[in-house]
Amino acid sequence: MHTAMNSQNTNEPKRTLSTTSIVAWVISIGVHVGLGALAFLITWTVIQTVDDPPPIITATWHDQLEQPMALPSEPFEIAESGFTLPPLPDPRERAVQDGLALLTSPTPTIPQLARRDKAEEAAFMGLEAVSAKNIVYVVDASGSMLLHLSTVVKGLEQSLLDLNTKQSFAILFFQKDHVIAVPPVNRLVAANRKNITKAMEWIQSSDNVVPTGRSNPTNAIALAIRMKPDLVYLLSENIRGAGQYEVSPEQLLSSLDAMNPVDSRNGRRRVRINCIEFLTPDPANTMRRIAEDHGGIDGYTFIDRSKVSR
Repeated sequence: MHTAMNSQNTNEPKRTLSTTSIVAWVISIGVHVGLGALAFLITWTVIQTVDDPPPIITATWHDQLEQPMALPSEPFEIAESGFTLPPLPDPRERAVQDGLALLTSPTPTIPQLARRDKAEEAAFMGLEAVSAKNIVYVVDASGSMLLHLSTVVKGLEQSLLDLNTKQSFAILFFQKDHVIAVPPVNRLVAANRKNITKAMEWIQSSDNVVPTGRSNPTNAIALAIRMKPDLVYLLSENIRGAGQYEVSPEQLLSSLDAMNPVDSRNGRRRVRINCIEFLTPDPANTMRRIAEDHGGIDGYTFIDRSKVSR
């Protein structure tokens, strides 16, 4: 019986861990913890990068003073030497005078952030814009433009020629609910002489852009925004159309709001829309409202018939 018990004890597995096993176990745990910490750090960094809204940069002409400095009412005297320091200038007065000094200086130095960059300016039919590298022109080609489209095309050509070669452009016409895209379709091209000449020759070909019928601008504006420009110039004689192509101001404004929503991070829209109301005033002020919602009221102008030559 004693021999049997010894045999049984001999066959039982050893439960004692070797030193090598313990070291390997500790190293494995350390590696897994390190990898977990690294993954957390990478994830946190990416989240912080994505969630930060783009900064809004503004030009400051005057010093911004949160609180006025306390100034001594009497000159400060050094009794032993008898020397008297003059009173310090009031910083509030200095802040007011900075702008005046800038304007009256014979060689004014304009702050860098207040300067306009010629390579990012644009103008169409007298309506100017700044900070516009990529521009899409959306022009009414309905029947009401028949006698005046040539005037608009001349203004369009002048606008293109005034652009910098670092800027890019695309041109869309709309009639009925169709879009007439000047080649190359669905993309912007550099504003160099070659591309401008090609675009104007295509537009002026006899059968490419012939004003006709009524119009609805929705599809043309949607295509323009999909190109992701900085600026859309929208010119129309009757932006709301008529008949089967008529669209209400509220419906049009709602569609544009969905196409070009406000970025919740900075309160701005991706694309600015400058509106040129041509020949006929709209009692509902639709074009003015579009400009106001998508960039500001300074992006609107009205050109009446007395200012247009046929």
